[in-house]
Amino acid sequence: MTLTLTWKLWRWLNRAQSGHPLYQRIITQAPFIMPWYMGCALIMLSPFVLLPAIVFLSAVYGLRWTVQIASSIAHERESGMYDLLVTSPPGMLGISRIIMSACLNRNETLEQTQAAGTWIMRGFFTVVLMLIAASVSPPIIPTDAYASGGLIIFIYLATMVTAMYIDHIHSIVLAVEIGLWIPSYATRRLDAGAAAFIAYLVVQISTFVITLLVGFTIAPELFHTLAMPAVVSALLLPFVRLAVFAGTREIIIRYLWKLVVRETQATPSEVEAMGV
Repeated sequence: MTLTLTWKLWRWLNRAQSGHPLYQRIITQAPFIMPWYMGCALIMLSPFVLLPAIVFLSAVYGLRWTVQIASSIAHERESGMYDLLVTSPPGMLGISRIIMSACLNRNETLEQTQAAGTWIMRGFFTVVLMLIAASVSPPIIPTDAYASGGLIIFIYLATMVTAMYIDHIHSIVLAVEIGLWIPSYATRRLDAGAAAFIAYLVVQISTFVITLLVGFTIAPELFHTLAMPAVVSALLLPFVRLAVFAGTREIIIRYLWKLVVRETQATPSEVEAMGV
């Protein structure tokens, strides 16, 4: 099942490969310096996406990680070490996994994204974002459904929190998959980093565009066409939007994992041995 695959990948990437010498070499390297194109993009977009970026913080970290993973694998290729390392028992996927694990855990960044303080901050800014959205959009509670207003608000809050947690897992899994996949085509360090940057942005933006299109345009119109009562529509829409958001990501994750397995020439037994 797709959902099972995502959960397996999540557990797979959380198991640090700290016992391997390659992991120790990478994790003790100088701090990762953000490429100039990432800095320019963040400066240009910060006035528009700063608050959503805090809410969906894992996607921001994921952008950095996918560039770092792809660049690190490509760097090992350029130095000639990668072709030698993949002949060892871990194989191509195993060596790429070690590089990925070191990138995620360098400076304890993966641990920081899962800290309680980080989630408290994200929860606070989520409430702020929802209040801003409520002030500029039509009311979520229909005029004839004030008796159910408390339930509707609770459902919106619950689905938003669930979406944040799903985004946390999905964004990191997507970052890892893209970081592992891109170096198979872009073998130079700069090319791999830039390609991973673009691919990750395309995937993330596509997910949100599809969610906005289906969940906020098509679904309300469909419910209206079906003459569905306003209160029922208000209760169902948050679940529809969450399902579209999560389902789109799940499909992409499954497809990207097939590409990673194919490009790393991993056998089914190797993938199964890794717990995936």
